Amino acid sequence: MIVDDEYMLLRGYRKIIDWNSLGLELAVTEQNPAQALEILRHEPMDILISDMNMPEIDGPTFVAQAKNIRPNMELIVISGYSDFDYVRAGLRQHAVNYLRKPIDTQELIETLRGAIAQIEQRHVQLQNDNLAKQLQVRALLMENSEEKRSKLVQQLQLDFLDPKQIIRLIGVLNPLPPEELADYLNNAANICGYFTRNKDYIILFQGSNIALNNFVNHAPQRVGDSHRPMLIGTAITTPSALPHAYEKLKTEIARQYFFEIPAGLQVLVENEKSNEMPILPGYSEVKKAMSGLDQEAFKDWFLKQLQQLEAAQVTDILVRQFALIVLMVLSERLSIMNVKSRAIAAINEATVVSKIVQIIMTVFEQTTEDKRKFSHNVLATCRIVEQRYREALSLSSVAEELHLNPVYLGQLFKQDTGRSFSQYLNDYRTNIALDMLHNSNLDVNYIATEVGYQNQSYFYKIFKQQTGMTPLEYREGAGMTS
Repeated sequence: MIVDDEYMLLRGYRKIIDWNSLGLELAVTEQNPAQALEILRHEPMDILISDMNMPEIDGPTFVAQAKNIRPNMELIVISGYSDFDYVRAGLRQHAVNYLRKPIDTQELIETLRGAIAQIEQRHVQLQNDNLAKQLQVRALLMENSEEKRSKLVQQLQLDFLDPKQIIRLIGVLNPLPPEELADYLNNAANICGYFTRNKDYIILFQGSNIALNNFVNHAPQRVGDSHRPMLIGTAITTPSALPHAYEKLKTEIARQYFFEIPAGLQVLVENEKSNEMPILPGYSEVKKAMSGLDQEAFKDWFLKQLQQLEAAQVTDILVRQFALIVLMVLSERLSIMNVKSRAIAAINEATVVSKIVQIIMTVFEQTTEDKRKFSHNVLATCRIVEQRYREALSLSSVAEELHLNPVYLGQLFKQDTGRSFSQYLNDYRTNIALDMLHNSNLDVNYIATEVGYQNQSYFYKIFKQQTGMTPLEYREGAGMTS
């Protein structure tokens, strides 16, 4: 911005300087200093060039008011020769340089370059300061040492004693463009600091509920609550509660991504452990619910279960566990065993719930195409497994009981069921173990023995292979305690 009451000089400034070559834009030329002040109140400027002899407002008063509005704005003063010494003495600490009229073009260019250098230096310093503050906030939220945490609290000027100055964490998920949010945070009141985690912004906020509303309402439009998910954490009353609040926010961010929750403002509430969390249905319950469902009915049922889990604000872990139980039921109908192993891996790697739906529906479609009829000897083998799975069964012992050659029975069993005898036996035992883990508080090692495994380590290994989780992980998801 250039302010000078001489119109012809203002026109000349546009012509004597190649502003683009300096990386500058001459945004405003104004004859009236009062109007210039009004513009500054609404539009930020990096550099102000001002005459000191203007009738409406004297130069010293004008530049003082201008700097009060934009304290970081660089100032270049222009003055007539007679009062130049006065201007230099009065404004030495504010201005980059003081130029005499008539203006020497080269001197003005060098002065502008000096102003640009100061702006760039200030930006670098600001970036360094912001980076240091980001590291402090990150360290505070992850610090376990009470002494170090207390020091960081002091450095960030957090006040846990004032009930009106509520401290909380705010998460903004993947703001686009991130620069707009960063600029907003660097200048917004009540922001004690922030840092980025992946593409998300973690913000440490301190202020009243009114201040919080102002923060949300004035956020950049494209990163506000109507465009990108913004999570408002609960009040943090003590420094020691900061790490827990951070973990809670991270969990909720992961849940938002997993369930593909649309943009919007979300206020987190404190979930007490006493609150009832959903308990996953057991293997038998799922099998009964799925019995007789065609593809459309099955999809409706499966989506409804997922919607209920989402409404209960569960994490992705519980959803994966439920999907794995459904997969275990579906795998009974499969004749191609590697379909199950691939599906387990895909479920555990899925980043969004829609991918899990796709995986399960693909497996269901394969089961509907897989219509099997078992021979008499294979049916007899399956009955032996169902009745005596607790025993040390083997293909040889079953073949001997049925008066068949073990090799022949193994080939026949694989042909009819799509899996080896040992695979079928492990599947059946795992399904029984799933129900025992779900419906009782029996010791896991005892359950291993009850379903036919004398070696508990081998049971853990098989269970993990079959379900993608350990027995303890499954029991935790089922809402049981060991």
